Amino acid sequence: MKQKLTHPPHGKKVTRPIVKKEVSKPVSKPFFLDPYMEKYGLWIALGLVSLLILIIFNKFIAGNVYYLFKDIGSDSLNGWFPNIVTISKYLHTDGLPLWSHSTGMGQNIMAGSVTDPFTIIVYLFGKDNLESGVIWMEICKIFLTCFLMFLFLKLWKLTPGIIIIGSLLYCFGGFMIVGGGWYGFSTEAFYLVLLLFSFEKLYRNNEWYLFPLVIALIASNQPVSLYFYGLFLILYFLFRHFSSDNPSWKKFGKLVLQMAGMALLGLIMSSFFLVSHMQMLLDSPRVGGNSSHSAQLLAKPALFIETSIYYSTAILRLFSNDLLGNGSNFKGWYNYLEAPMWYIGFLPMLLMPQIFLLGTRRRKIAYGCFLVILLIPVIFPFFRYAVWLFTGDYYRGYSVFVSLFLLFSAMDVLHEVVKGKKINLYLLAGTLFVLLALLYYPYESTENLIDKGLRNVITNFFILYTIILFLSRLQSFRSFLVILLVLVVFFEMAYLNYKTVNDRIVLSKMDKKEKLGYDDYTVEAIGYIKAHDLQYQRINKDYRSSPAMHSSLNDAKVQGYNGTTSYHSFNQKYYIRFLEEMNIIQKGDESQSRWAIGLVTRPLLQNLASTKYNLCRWPASQQLKLSYDSITKFGDVSLFRNRHFLPLGFTYGSYIQLSSFQKASTMMRDQIIQQAFVAEDQVDPGIRSFKTFNFTDTLGAYTFDRFFKDVDLRKQDTLSITQFSENRIRGTISPKTKKLLFFSIPYDKGWHGLIDGKSVQPMLCNIGFMGFIIEPGKHKVELFYRPPWFNESFLISILTLLIYLVMIAIDHFYFQSKRKHEFL
Repeated sequence: MKQKLTHPPHGKKVTRPIVKKEVSKPVSKPFFLDPYMEKYGLWIALGLVSLLILIIFNKFIAGNVYYLFKDIGSDSLNGWFPNIVTISKYLHTDGLPLWSHSTGMGQNIMAGSVTDPFTIIVYLFGKDNLESGVIWMEICKIFLTCFLMFLFLKLWKLTPGIIIIGSLLYCFGGFMIVGGGWYGFSTEAFYLVLLLFSFEKLYRNNEWYLFPLVIALIASNQPVSLYFYGLFLILYFLFRHFSSDNPSWKKFGKLVLQMAGMALLGLIMSSFFLVSHMQMLLDSPRVGGNSSHSAQLLAKPALFIETSIYYSTAILRLFSNDLLGNGSNFKGWYNYLEAPMWYIGFLPMLLMPQIFLLGTRRRKIAYGCFLVILLIPVIFPFFRYAVWLFTGDYYRGYSVFVSLFLLFSAMDVLHEVVKGKKINLYLLAGTLFVLLALLYYPYESTENLIDKGLRNVITNFFILYTIILFLSRLQSFRSFLVILLVLVVFFEMAYLNYKTVNDRIVLSKMDKKEKLGYDDYTVEAIGYIKAHDLQYQRINKDYRSSPAMHSSLNDAKVQGYNGTTSYHSFNQKYYIRFLEEMNIIQKGDESQSRWAIGLVTRPLLQNLASTKYNLCRWPASQQLKLSYDSITKFGDVSLFRNRHFLPLGFTYGSYIQLSSFQKASTMMRDQIIQQAFVAEDQVDPGIRSFKTFNFTDTLGAYTFDRFFKDVDLRKQDTLSITQFSENRIRGTISPKTKKLLFFSIPYDKGWHGLIDGKSVQPMLCNIGFMGFIIEPGKHKVELFYRPPWFNESFLISILTLLIYLVMIAIDHFYFQSKRKHEFL
């Protein structure tokens, strides 16, 4: 239609188009809860988390059972809990944990001992009730992670309802709940969100204060996590920057320099604990020794394909933690905890593909690149090994990378839908079809292993979510879409995680009352020994006390004695070297370096290690009766005392070089080391005057009489100990001739000696232990332990912390008004 002008120029008739007034689309009426969500979103999120915790963990909160697992999660009872008991006792007696004589035959335990702040909650329950504090530690992690996740997603400018959904999905995802059975992983999940939040504050608001502090906390707790989550932060940084509307190279370069500088500041600030961690890694056979998976993993082709059960597990673990079984009943690849833990709800799985239609062009490219990068290590495991620097074949933290990708894409899609965009129904239907096809596909290796009842429940949830998303296209329905999704997510998390947590086999109060597990009759036997014998000694057991399905090598830590066995991810490399050279464990075997069985099978070496008592549940062997006297019995535990006990700190007068020692058979090695100490091939000048051991001395049968004679020779000159603690030993000795004073304490550069007040460094002897050359006459001997770089790293941390605080003060009082805030 055309309209005539009232006053045409130059007398001509002119027409112009009539512009129709644009009619805006009707805005849906806000849902009546929306104002409350806007005002109280964080409190609503925390309230929903509280309800979920009460539903999922109610029997643990009631206190009838403990959050410690007897099943495949036995690491909680065999690894983590013994360490907690040791540190709790240590804090009451010696202060900051440094050296522990109950870890194997002795080891530096400073690394990781007090750097996880959540363990403080467990310690508050007291050293006799630590089990009760474990569940509250995990609950605290879930609460704080929810709080941080809410603040982090709020920086994305999402609506409170979407933020609540994201917080619930992350806090009750597989990595947080299943990984939480290993405790360390739930701590890492918290730190990862804290790291992303600190980055967002730096990226969006140019607020740098938090970033170096977070780096310092992560480096202090676990430097490996700093490396691993640093990789994810780099990916996230690239994703955030280049998917934004106006990415600039100037801002990119500025942020790179800021992050590098702040990260360096945080690393230096963490020096006190970081140096200890690095020392532990270097002093372990897996890093500083010869026990590693790297050669085996590096030998595999880059594009090699795994077994069918590996890929079916990777797919089915997206749908649930328990579709292939729960705990020890898990039938997928590897085991319940080492398999992928990337379940993070069904909603992200349905929504993720929509980002490639609803997102901006930059967003689509960024998510596509992110997806490809994450999938390559899953499809081709060689690249997953590379991510872990070829230290192991597992997923662990990599699981949370995939989970967060799904979560972020779902949050973006929901944000676009709330703004007015519509779900693509064809893609939604296709996604549902593909997911159900994956769920019901007859996988050759796992079809008969799938929990079909759970699969039906999962199917119903998928259908329900699809219906809700389908209805989101209706304007009248969209106003309460998010509220409805919050409710369904709540019920999904409650139902699936209740099964995950409550179908496990856990420690109960009855175990303690019925003298089972660590509270068996060993406790009475150890109590008797401590009441009647104040001398330092080690104790051997012919049984294991842990109530878990796997035997424990850390009984000594929990039950309060010094043994020789140790289960530790990073056992002391010199102790492992000794076990290897004595043919107790296989040289270079990575798993045996972690599960160090000690000297339990070698009675002659037990004597060398100052073993004074044997606790037995089995009938005493004839060999044991020849050396030990029966003392008493406690329940099913018999106590025997060594008649030929060698105290800590005895002497040798002759030596044999390591290369010569290695030529002897296993039986001969046990014999030789009773008569002469083993010196390194580069013989210290101070021991050249000692008699060289002659192999002819080993001719003939090594009888008990000969053994007892050798023991008597070793006992001629021994250290009379006047003070003994974890980090300090004092005593006197009066050898008649020049001797080597031997301590069956693993060699560590942190041990220092004072002989008559003169500083003397210990030498490496007997393959993995330490000794001192003692001249004739009476001497005062003192040994004390300080981890390498202890004082220096403490000073550096304090100075850097002061610099950090000064930088904050200067920035706050002088440059705050000039600082440019950048908002995207």
